[in-house]
Amino acid sequence: MAAPYTMKNKASSFLLLILLLVGSSAFGQDTGEKIRIHISPLNSFDPKTSVLQVGVQRNISQRFALSLDHGFKMQAFQKLIYEGEGDRQDYKYSKTKAELKYFLKEPSLTVVPYLSTEGMYFPQKYVKENSNLIRNDIHYRYTSSKIDRTVWTASLKYGTEIKLNRFVLEHFFGLGVRRISIAHQPVGLIVDEFYGESDVWPTLDRKEGVFYRPHVSLGIKVGYMLK
Repeated sequence: MAAPYTMKNKASSFLLLILLLVGSSAFGQDTGEKIRIHISPLNSFDPKTSVLQVGVQRNISQRFALSLDHGFKMQAFQKLIYEGEGDRQDYKYSKTKAELKYFLKEPSLTVVPYLSTEGMYFPQKYVKENSNLIRNDIHYRYTSSKIDRTVWTASLKYGTEIKLNRFVLEHFFGLGVRRISIAHQPVGLIVDEFYGESDVWPTLDRKEGVFYRPHVSLGIKVGYMLK
């Protein structure tokens, strides 16, 4: 049986990744680049899956850098829009990202453009009540269902780092693919003979399986060099 999903486990794993990243300088090329911590403020305003996203970055060679980020669940803005947690009850999630950057100019410059490849792991668990499910092409209705919704993404990005003393402002844009897997544990499942889906883009978790969607990566980071 899989271990229970807990925020403590996610936070511990991320702290371990940070320690490995910082410690990797002892085995890699000394580029003189400083350890940098950063936040992604726009991710706090997502009305559905907002997170407090923090991360760390270090150069691993003259032109390459590795960045690791983790987003901790933060639903203050969602509760201003919905009562409770909306249609997703007991909602648990986090967002973990890893990015490999290639700098198009010397990293020591004030303005440095870069290309990068980024992956994201976005596990979600929640409960929905009195909704629909399509399983093996048969339409059902359920009283409640525990839903596992896991998202993996891969994207290519272009961005720019702007350095002001020890502060770094970064903005980026990217395109990629999103892999979404949906699994239900329904209670009170009955065949819905009068089911009708009128949405042009229906709620994805009404159907079990694996789905692929385009992914857009857009945002900013605000960083600070520690030394």
